[in-house]
Amino acid sequence: MGSPTITTEPELPLAERLAQFVPHQGSFEFQHDGPGKTHNWHRHSLNETLFVLQGGMDVFWLQDGAVQRQVCGAGTRIALPAETVHGSTAGSDGCTYIIAPENGQTAVTTFLPIEEHPKE
Repeated sequence: MGSPTITTEPELPLAERLAQFVPHQGSFEFQHDGPGKTHNWHRHSLNETLFVLQGGMDVFWLQDGAVQRQVCGAGTRIALPAETVHGSTAGSDGCTYIIAPENGQTAVTTFLPIEEHPKE
């Protein structure tokens, strides 16, 4: 299991930014979360890349048994290795972002039961 790589990228016109995520075959997801929306602890079967277009999110993940957090605003790319246990909470303005699974495939998402949620 790895940990995410989080980088900030320069602004691009929307069409150019979306073109970066269009796979040769398959699809990506365009997502909007309202203020405070939380996606609790889960993992995906494939590598995924998220890109924040507007607003922001607090991303949290488990790394070496410890919970890590980072606030990610517009222009942030988050590369999540497969099986990384993570979650996110949208900021006060909500968050609009892209989720691009590896090779445009559909990832299997597994949510952790509450009793398995990492403790901070």
